[in-house]
Parts: sequence; structure tokens; C-alpha cells
Amino acid sequence: MLLPDPFDLAKRQVAIDGEVIAEDGYRARKQRKLALSPFGFFRGSARLFYELLRDLPELSLPDGSVGPIVGDMHLENVGAYRTDADEIAFDLNDFDDATNGPHWFDTLRLATSVLLAGRSFQASAPESLALASELLRAYEAELDVQMGGPGALARAMAVKPIAELCERARKRTRKELLEMRTPLIGGKRSFVRGERYHDLTEREREQLPMIVDDYKSALGSRAPSHAKSWSIVDAAHRVAGTGSLGRLRIAFLVVDSTGTERLFEFKEAAPSAAEVVLGRSSEDPSKRMLACAEALAEHPPRQLAALGTTALGALCGRKLCPEEDKLDLAKLHVGPKLSAVVRVVGETLARAHQRSSAPSAPQAGALLDRAVYLAGIFESVYLAYARMI
Repeated sequence: MLLPDPFDLAKRQVAIDGEVIAEDGYRARKQRKLALSPFGFFRGSARLFYELLRDLPELSLPDGSVGPIVGDMHLENVGAYRTDADEIAFDLNDFDDATNGPHWFDTLRLATSVLLAGRSFQASAPESLALASELLRAYEAELDVQMGGPGALARAMAVKPIAELCERARKRTRKELLEMRTPLIGGKRSFVRGERYHDLTEREREQLPMIVDDYKSALGSRAPSHAKSWSIVDAAHRVAGTGSLGRLRIAFLVVDSTGTERLFEFKEAAPSAAEVVLGRSSEDPSKRMLACAEALAEHPPRQLAALGTTALGALCGRKLCPEEDKLDLAKLHVGPKLSAVVRVVGETLARAHQRSSAPSAPQAGALLDRAVYLAGIFESVYLAYARMI
């Protein structure tokens, strides 16, 4: 295979971001995030990943099983969150690019992410390859386990970084979350405008009450009884994420008739990056995301709902979750803890694929070879991108 020019691909990534991000401050923020590390660049360039799969047919793995996939699978796409039953789950937590496609898209992207995270782990090449192999073995082994069988949750909770993540999410109170996101200012809670929160436009403020009503309708029987008395206290653009940075994201604070305040978020739903290979889906993006989340996660994030097309575009709504409850690779280094985390992520993806389809065992050797090739491309594109900006 002929290696593509890294500077051409870096220019392509700049162009992709330009299609989504109109505001200069957001563009500069994404550039800083992509330039942090090869893994950071990989996280924010899912569409480029699929353009490479489209343009390099040698990377394809024919005859693989098909079903709901995450689309943007990587090591940090799992975390702890509360479910509708108010319990803590450790599972997949980002479905922006979820769609129906070959399962090997997810395993290949996940294995490539392990290799690109090597610098964060302070891992040598043999150590990074061993971790990726361990992940693929864990995925394959979990496919042989009967769904609902004992041991999966216990194995995850036996891994210290995961147990600590879940315990932190379990102990956090609503008041603590409110203090983190909307401190009291002059006796009233509000989002602090600055780097993370920006004012809505006049049109967005006008449309928000109707969209909140749409959200309550979309929740249906899952809507809490207090939702009938919600009134909006404050709302702001929320600046968060990497791959989705620049898309509409509105955080809003409501209060009910008892004076209890709660935080929610609307997020713009866009076509999956994998559609570059699969072809454009005619399904509403928000409904596609919700259907895949319900298929992949045992218990989707709390009060996740698809609003369909609104006056502000296709939106999904959910209870606002702290980003601190995602895996933080910067705290992990080569050793037993990291190996255990990697195995759990592989097992988690296998169970997600298993819930709604019958995934085939990955062609581990072929997958790893392709992951090596892609990791090499993304390492060089990352350096070219950093040089360009």
C-alpha cells in the first residue's frame, strides 16, 4: 500500500473542521485539543479515519458481521453514569457516530486508539502492541460468554481505576453537580460565561421553551412527574467534546414547583462519520443515535431522548453528566492496572455488539496489522497537523 501524504491529510482535517466549526474561538480550541497528542488527534478525526477506510480498500475486512456500532470507538468512550433507575453503570457513553455497520469498524478503531495512546501510557512499541492484542483477545473471549452471565460487572469493579470512577459518580450529589456547573451568583444559579459557557442567541432563547416541551414529550412515560412544573432558570451554549466541538450544545437549568433545580443538555445530532463508507442514512440523526444507544448499552444514560428535527435542528436531550466520570488515560501507565482496564473496555464493546446482533470473532492478526498501519498514518498526520497550525 502506498502511504498517503500526511500534509494532504492534515489539510483535509482542517477542511473537515471548517465545515462544522464557524466560530474562530471554537476552531482554535479544537486545534489545541487535536495538537495535544496523537491519541487526542485521533479522537477528534473520526471522519478522516473513515475516509481512509473508503480510499484504502486494502484495509477492509470482508465477510464481517453487521449490527449497531459505536462508530467513534476509542479507549475513552466508556465511563460511569447514572441510568433511569438512578443506578451507576459503567458502559459506553458516547453515541454521536453510532449507526449500523460492520462490527470490525469498532474493533479496528479501538485497537488503533490503543496504539496511539502509547505515549500517554509511556509504553514502548512492543508494550503497545501487547495491549492491543490483549484488548482483541478480551473482546473475542467475551463473545463466548452467555449474555447476562455472572462476572462481567464484578470483573469491572475489581479494576481499581474503574471502581474509583464509579464510586466518585455514586457519591456525587445533585447539589455538588449544581455547584460545579452553576454556582450561586447574587442568590441565583447560572452558568458562568467564559471559556466553557457562552450566551444563546435571541432566536435560541425564544425557541428553547418549546424545545424543552418537545423533550418532555419525547421522554414519554420516562419523564419524571416533576417535569410538568419545570421552568427554565438559565441556559447557555456548552463548549465541550472534541469530535463534536462546534456543533450546537445547549446546557439548561430548570427548577420545579418544589424549588428543586436540575441540569440537562441538548446536543445536535449529525450524520455518523461512518456514513462516509456506508452511505448516507435517511434516518433522522437523533433517532438513529437513540436507537443505537438503546441497542448497545445495557442501560443508556439517564433520560436520553431523541427530539427529532426541531427549530434548532436535530437534537438529543439528556441529563447533564460530568465529563470527569470518563476514563482519564493520563493517569494510566503500563502495568497490571492498565492491562485490566484495556481488557474491560474490550469486554464492554463485545457485550454491546452482542446485545442486538451476533458478532463474529475478530480476525485478530489482520485487525492488528491494519491498526499498526493506521496508527502510523495518524502519527504522521498528527505531526503534519501540528506543524501546519
